[in-house]
Amino acid sequence: MRLSCDAKPAVLAALAACVFSMSLHTAAHAQSGAAPTNSEAASLVPKPIRDAGTLRVGSQQTFPPVEFRQDGKTEPVGVSVDLLNEIGKRLGLSITFVHGEYAALIPGLEAGRFDVASGGISDTEEREQKVDFVNYMMSGGSILVRAADAQKYSSIADFCGKSVATLLGSRVIMAAVEKASETCVSGGKPPITANQLPAAPDARMQLDLGRVDGYLGDFPALVYMKSQMPGKYAIAGGNHILTPYVTSWGFPKNSTLKEAVQKATQSMLADGTYKAILSKWEIEGGALPEITVNLPASKRK
Repeated sequence: MRLSCDAKPAVLAALAACVFSMSLHTAAHAQSGAAPTNSEAASLVPKPIRDAGTLRVGSQQTFPPVEFRQDGKTEPVGVSVDLLNEIGKRLGLSITFVHGEYAALIPGLEAGRFDVASGGISDTEEREQKVDFVNYMMSGGSILVRAADAQKYSSIADFCGKSVATLLGSRVIMAAVEKASETCVSGGKPPITANQLPAAPDARMQLDLGRVDGYLGDFPALVYMKSQMPGKYAIAGGNHILTPYVTSWGFPKNSTLKEAVQKATQSMLADGTYKAILSKWEIEGGALPEITVNLPASKRK
């Protein structure tokens, strides 16, 4: 429609009101995100969380590419961050990331510091005694070594008499190291010395300083670390998996929040959003065929 300069004030006022209304609608749509609220999943969010409008996520933030902070940035990024932000949209909730060391994530969840524990936690039958899990990605423990030592190590069996670093609270990895160490001793070789440290940068520094011979961590994180410093590190055996496990989000025991998150994530798998996010971080090989609850690697075929 074209208006002349002598158009009646009433017409101009009506047009202005229409434009203003359209602007508000556009702004509201942009803030809400592209994904519509999943009403079935949202109905399962516990009332206190729904009333608060925010999902508090305990986040390690030192574990790329799962959850980490880039240099000079305060907000975490990573595959888990992207997945959770999308889940928040589908549940009608904002996401607040609360930093916590890996070993403090499950205790913090039990103490009510946050609603979800995240940051590379693996679902285990032992941990299920205290918390519930939504399983969102396959992973495994691998061993990062200095590139100059790459030919020395093809598996954990080559670390008899050597020392390794891993993170506090990494029970699955520690159990595998202890088993391998027992095998060393029964074969007449020295045991493996394991050093548990609070964060990934601490473990990597010990490797850089030559104080340990390998750093045991999640395969995706070690691949990312290796890619950031070409020629400095290698993965023992190329892609040796010490022990497979399922990366998961933790929830208070018997809370319906886990079902809400599971359904929202399953809807993302169905429409392709889930795999697109994993592909963005180059770990699409860890995609699950179904988003499950309390199904650790020990129960999978």
